[in-house]
Amino acid sequence: MTDMATTAAAPSALREGRLGTLAGTGKLLRFQLRRARVYLLGWFAGLVGFNWLVAAGFPELYPTGAERAEFATTIDTPAMRSMTGPGEYLDVYASSIGAMFAHQMVLWVGAVVAVMFILLITRLTRADEETSRLEVIRSEPIGRRADLAAAILLAIVAAVALGLLMALSVRGMEGAGLEGSLLYGLNYTAIGIVFAAVTAAAAQLGSYASTANGMGFGVLGFAVLTSALGNAQENATVWFSPIGWAQVTFVFTPEHRWWPLLFAAAVAAVLFWWAFALVARRDFGQGLMPARAGRPEAKPGLHSISGLTFRLTRGLTWAAVVTMALLGAAYGSVIGSAADMLSGLSEAQQEIINQGGADYAENFASTISKIDAFFATIFGLLVIGRARKEETGGRGELLAAAPIRRSGWPGSYLPAALFTSGLATIVGGIFLALTGAASMNDGSYFGKILLASMLYLPAVWVMVALAYATLAWLPRAGWLRWLPWVYVFIVGYYGRVLELPDGAVNLSPFEHVSAYPAQDVEVLPVIVLFAIAAAFTALGYTGVRRRDLQFS
Repeated sequence: MTDMATTAAAPSALREGRLGTLAGTGKLLRFQLRRARVYLLGWFAGLVGFNWLVAAGFPELYPTGAERAEFATTIDTPAMRSMTGPGEYLDVYASSIGAMFAHQMVLWVGAVVAVMFILLITRLTRADEETSRLEVIRSEPIGRRADLAAAILLAIVAAVALGLLMALSVRGMEGAGLEGSLLYGLNYTAIGIVFAAVTAAAAQLGSYASTANGMGFGVLGFAVLTSALGNAQENATVWFSPIGWAQVTFVFTPEHRWWPLLFAAAVAAVLFWWAFALVARRDFGQGLMPARAGRPEAKPGLHSISGLTFRLTRGLTWAAVVTMALLGAAYGSVIGSAADMLSGLSEAQQEIINQGGADYAENFASTISKIDAFFATIFGLLVIGRARKEETGGRGELLAAAPIRRSGWPGSYLPAALFTSGLATIVGGIFLALTGAASMNDGSYFGKILLASMLYLPAVWVMVALAYATLAWLPRAGWLRWLPWVYVFIVGYYGRVLELPDGAVNLSPFEHVSAYPAQDVEVLPVIVLFAIAAAFTALGYTGVRRRDLQFS
């Protein structure tokens, strides 16, 4: 018996070494850093570059303290505070352009940072486990917690690096001292680490990467909602939000404070400890949450490749519907107060919103419809990414072995992406129109705002079809499909601030859509955009038929 126990213990000792369950963490950290380097560099370039561009353009938009003070008065409403941040920032708009900048940036940029770290942790933990890559890694002499520890350490290092770069991006802004810039950057470090911790725990609960992502995005949605409610009502609800903790640092104001970042660090430490405790309580390849039992027989819709694809992307479709409904309702609720908000702006500031109409509400509705379309496009791109995941994860190999055409698989993901992005555009438009008409006390605005949203549908489909063509011809460079989206977002949202040349602006399909109801509807651009989307679709299917599928 003693010999058997010694024999059984020997592999464990060899496997985990002196560091126990963390043996091999350093080597795995270097390996994970190499794997994620392109991912991290892409996110860093986008976030830091965007932040720097906006910080550079802010002084021209709001050149005097009097203009900033007048603008603060116009947006000091519950609806606008929910979309920006605490009212304490408004009190110092006149004396601190940095406070105005942070007030309008931390919520939304923080949400994007959270997305970055949710996807990073899932990619390095649950996704690797789901595709059996981690099984190969664990066959080496490493500890059972080493892979999780390496992923967490990489996330912490990335969060600190991002924070320092964000601090540097605002260092040249008027009145942005070293301490204020550092606090501004570390706000994003705190957000990234907290959501990395949330996702690390979620990866132990769910059995699939999609489940872990869903939990992480659910917490993010809760964070944005509670932050918005707390700032709108000026109560303690904001403290339920990790993004809210960054907002209440009051960066670039005389009241700036560091201790909310310590609170965020403490919460992250507890979540990391919980994740480490959970990983030892579950079987490899399984989560602590039991998977639902499958049906004894497949539904009729699953008898086709297209039906299976739509079933696999159903979660993303529901996420798109809920997200766009919330965004549409939030944006629409402030259309009625557009005149009060925008009338106090300078001519340069009004130029950003002005779409050629005399009515403030119509100009604002046109701008918001475009922003909604940007977000609807994201869900189509995520569905396209799912096609690549099925291909490299090995599941697509089973389907490709069946007597089906390439247009059936992976070609079925393009119709699914077009459906998801189209539905997201429609749902966002409906809720934007409902709340917008209610805020205006004018039912006729419902049809106007809904049509304004629908006009952007061909531009959305151009972006989705372009992403599919990228997948078909450059499958290994999946990150390329996000570059056009980043470009059109910057052009659409900050193009006038940055004074981009007409040639650069015209590359965006969204800039060719009539800014209805501020402008009359032009049918020809809509037809041309549909034709471009069809051309990218044909290019994509051609590429899929010509290239080899890549299975791991």
